[in-house]
Amino acid sequence: MLNGDSVKLLLSDILSRESMSKLEKYVELINSASVKFTQAVKFLNEIKISEARSAFTEVVKMLDESGKYKAMLEDDVAKTRLDPGFKEEILTLINMIDDVGDMVKEASREFTILPFLEIPIQLRSGLVNLSRVVSSIITHLSDAITSFINGNYSKVEEILNKVLVLEEEADQLELENRALLLTFSEKLKPYAMQLLIHDLNELLENTADICARTSRRIKLIILAWLS
Repeated sequence: MLNGDSVKLLLSDILSRESMSKLEKYVELINSASVKFTQAVKFLNEIKISEARSAFTEVVKMLDESGKYKAMLEDDVAKTRLDPGFKEEILTLINMIDDVGDMVKEASREFTILPFLEIPIQLRSGLVNLSRVVSSIITHLSDAITSFINGNYSKVEEILNKVLVLEEEADQLELENRALLLTFSEKLKPYAMQLLIHDLNELLENTADICARTSRRIKLIILAWLS
């Protein structure tokens, strides 16, 4: 049972060593997928389409593997004797992290089927720039989760501020890409191409949003339960 005293608590004080190990492995896979996603976006920017598709495929594989640890971790937390409110907070956080992974996985899949070279260069650049920002946000989120696990709560606050700035940048880039999509709509045939670009653009922005919300959730858990 957690209490309201001023002593800083760590997750390792509350969860078992086995659960912490699974959590760390889960976060490690999410972070590795983020690094690979960044590499894939770099390949896209360099018009190395085959290499990009291969990297995006690896992202999907990593995130599929992370799902196994997520399931085991949820089972561990559900069985742990904790304050029900805190248990719910941890399970919600795990699901939010999983949502980030699902969105990155879906974006990676869409990138593998998108005929990238057939897109006007302005739109290509817009999608790459948005992907870069989203990749950076995911990396920051991974750092925030690691800091959370290690009890470095002041760093979580520092990272959250960076994530919020990047989220605003992602919002602006998403809006600019939508405007470009309208500008080039007549040149994008078939119509399914427009839908694919629109959905990918929106998916990337939503990924930035869920990363920001997850970072804020970590901060609230610290303030409400661990400080």
